[in-house]
Amino acid sequence: MNNELFFKNLVDSLNLPVFAVEISSRTDDKGYRIFYSNNSFKRIFDEKINFTSEMTELSPATDWTLIASEADCSGKAQEQKFFNKEKQTWYSIDAQNDGNGCIIFSLFDVTTKSFYNQRLKEAVFTDTLTMLPNRAQFNQTYIETVKHCQKTSKKFALIVFDLDNMKALNDSKGQSHGDRVLIHAAQIFQTFVRDSIKIFRFGDDEFAMLATEVETKDSAVNIADTVLESFLSTGINVSGGIALYPEDSSEAQDLIKFADLAMHSAKSQGKHRIAVFTPEMHKALLRKMFYKSRMPEAFKENEFRLFFQPQFDISTNTLRGFEALLRWITLDGGKISPEEFIPVAEESGFIVTLGEWIINTAFEFQKKWEENYDYHGIMSINVSPVQLKEPNFISVLRKAVEKHNINPAHIEIEITEGVLIEDTDKAVEILDEVKAMGFGLSLDDFGTGYSSLRYLQILPLTTLKIDKSFIQSITEDGSISADITNAIISMVTKMGLDTIAEGVEKNDQLALLQNLNCKNVQGFLRGKPMSSEKIESYLSGNTSALDKL
Repeated sequence: MNNELFFKNLVDSLNLPVFAVEISSRTDDKGYRIFYSNNSFKRIFDEKINFTSEMTELSPATDWTLIASEADCSGKAQEQKFFNKEKQTWYSIDAQNDGNGCIIFSLFDVTTKSFYNQRLKEAVFTDTLTMLPNRAQFNQTYIETVKHCQKTSKKFALIVFDLDNMKALNDSKGQSHGDRVLIHAAQIFQTFVRDSIKIFRFGDDEFAMLATEVETKDSAVNIADTVLESFLSTGINVSGGIALYPEDSSEAQDLIKFADLAMHSAKSQGKHRIAVFTPEMHKALLRKMFYKSRMPEAFKENEFRLFFQPQFDISTNTLRGFEALLRWITLDGGKISPEEFIPVAEESGFIVTLGEWIINTAFEFQKKWEENYDYHGIMSINVSPVQLKEPNFISVLRKAVEKHNINPAHIEIEITEGVLIEDTDKAVEILDEVKAMGFGLSLDDFGTGYSSLRYLQILPLTTLKIDKSFIQSITEDGSISADITNAIISMVTKMGLDTIAEGVEKNDQLALLQNLNCKNVQGFLRGKPMSSEKIESYLSGNTSALDKL
């Protein structure tokens, strides 16, 4: 059998398009000449095709002559791909020098592979739930935007949005409902996409917007406010934070952090609003980081102390008891506000350690005062929602009762509505157990939440504290605080609850509260938070020891 004919027939039978050029046929102006193509090539492409002319129609972007030259010099050209529009097919080019003066081209159909590679790329950069570009795509686009603005001295705004109350929504209605809310939110965000505005799913409930045609923060605020307005009729609440490049920072990671800080500031101000980054937010973050890192050491060095604020029965002017209040006094005498460090302690979880210490220390003082000063009042102790969720919380109370031989009836556990936010049923179950142990239960800051009346029905309370925000304006002309306070006192008194008005600082406030039949008062008018030494001096009979206005 003729070997040449055999191999020609063999190559012609392949489904793989193959053609060959002669190395010696190359000229500077005409390139190479095709001297052979198999049947697959002729069937798929034009059999009249010439390497130096029509071959460009196969792929104008491909330099076939350069590929052949590389194979001529190196024996094999590096793999390249081309897309044939007419056939809508991707091909991989294999070009090899056969050692006999020819370059053999083999074209492999890689359309399926290219399709899956594209799909893989889309999967890597696309959020599968919302179909928006994901965090990975954001990172890539964000860095490109920063580099572009560095070269052109242009500005851009980064706006971070977060859907409000999504955890509560998922817990109450299920994950699938939460997913539908996220998809709906993504569809709304998608309507703002254009060349100058890009939107990404940034995290679980977070979305990020890059707005490149902005010159001022006011422009960015206008965009963000328009986004919020589009959510008004949907029942979905959104909070947002804005940071501007390079005004707020020219460092890419800092800008993300600053926009996130602004978003959390918006949430802390009441949610469903926009906040713009300010340098004070960054300072607050640094303070927060310092408190978090410093707390454990400060605890070991006894920088945390309990102060005690007295509560008085209005009608008899007798001492009802004390509320134990945590204070942080540094070794150099500096004072850190509880409003600053307690939220940090809760976020970090260190409040659990502090809380157990507070319980035992307050119990210790209560027992000491009962034994040494014939004290018969109540000790009120604040308990954080974080503490209450701890599996050993009840055990901590029991051990403290046994250790200090305390009567639980002389202790009042003070909570806020925050204990009910995540798992109401579980919180009520724990509080029922606390009540069954003999402790009193007080609800602090009543009237500042959204579901106060409902909480009165489900919580095993013994005492209700009326928030100082009502008391401050209770005697002002035209204020409805007196009517609200009167309604609260009337309602809870009928329920058999004790009442304490917080923040009483003026005699006319005290007189009005007495007329409204409020049982007890707490505030600077009757006594500020004081050290245990001053309290013991007062219990010894020194009435001037009370630190009052």
